[in-house]
Parts: sequence; C-alpha cells; structure tokens
Amino acid sequence: MSSLSDRALLTTVIADASLIVGYIVSAFRPSYRVWPIGDSSWRWWFNWSILSVVFAGFPVLAVLDRDSFVFDELAPKLVGGIVATLGMGFALSALFELGWMESSGREGELRTDGIYEYTRNPQSVGFITFMVGTLIAVNSRKLAVHGLLTATIYILFPFAEEPWLRAQYGEEYEEYCENVPRFVSWRSLKTLVTS
Repeated sequence: MSSLSDRALLTTVIADASLIVGYIVSAFRPSYRVWPIGDSSWRWWFNWSILSVVFAGFPVLAVLDRDSFVFDELAPKLVGGIVATLGMGFALSALFELGWMESSGREGELRTDGIYEYTRNPQSVGFITFMVGTLIAVNSRKLAVHGLLTATIYILFPFAEEPWLRAQYGEEYEEYCENVPRFVSWRSLKTLVTS
C-alpha cells in the first residue's frame, strides 16, 4: 500500500496536470478557455477547486516528505526560506495592488504602474520565486515534483490570459507588451534598481 505522502503527491500531480492542460487549451483555443475566469461560474469552480488542492499540496508534502532530497546543511535551507519569503511578499503585494477580482481574471482597468511597470506578471514571478525558495528550504523530493509542475502552471498563466487581455484592452495592451517583459528582463531589473 502506498504511503500517505505518495497519495498526496499523486493528488497534487493530477491537480497540476489538470491546470496545465487547461491553460494550454486557454492559450491556443481561447473560445474553450478555462482561464481567465471572467464571469463564468464553471471556470471559477474549475480553477479555485483545483488551485486549492495545488496550494494545499505545499504544506502537506512539506510535512510528510521533509529532508528527503539533497540539502543536508542549514545554510541552503535558510537561504531558501529567505527567497521563499521575498517571493511570497512580491506576489502578495502584486495581488493587493491589482485586486482580488482582477487577479481572478475579471474585467477591470489595465494596470501598468507600480509593480506592473517592471513585469506584466508579478504574481507569477513572485509565486515561482516562492516555490524555488520553498523547495530549497524544505528539501523534499516529492515537493520538488509538485513545485516544478506548479511553476509550470504559473509560467502558463500569462499565455492563457494574454488572448483575453488583447481582446479587452487592444492597442493599449499591445503597447504595454512592447515596453514591459512578460516575466523579467535585464532592462526591467535595471529599471527597478535605478528607480
């Protein structure tokens, strides 16, 4: 019989795979999109029920499979904890700046200032940074699998959302895309440091 951590990993992998497929479909076939949610109740339930499993997988696997991977020393774990904290802080500040409704893919105004001046997807950048730091800090083989799949979800988010954003904001969004990178670039980092 498989262990509890094996079952938890399987559950999170199924959730991750469901979102990965959904966001690939959203990017290439916007008429069948699952993201962004918009005003659709089925999209809301699809995304948030599966994302709840994805998010819950982090503390569950961290507890059940801690220290099963490569980092035996304390220093990398402390660095990982700092990186995770900074990443989560960045993601949450972007979430609060944009607002919960717009972060859920509901129509609002195009945000191009604040954190959105440096990256078009600061929540993805922050959550991916959080995941990398968490993987180092927790040092779990199973959490690494889940974390890499979840990072893939956050890489796909923007591609799933961009056709919808182009339809909503047209030329204004196109101009924004020309000036601000999807994730990060040397130019955006330089702008952040020098401003």
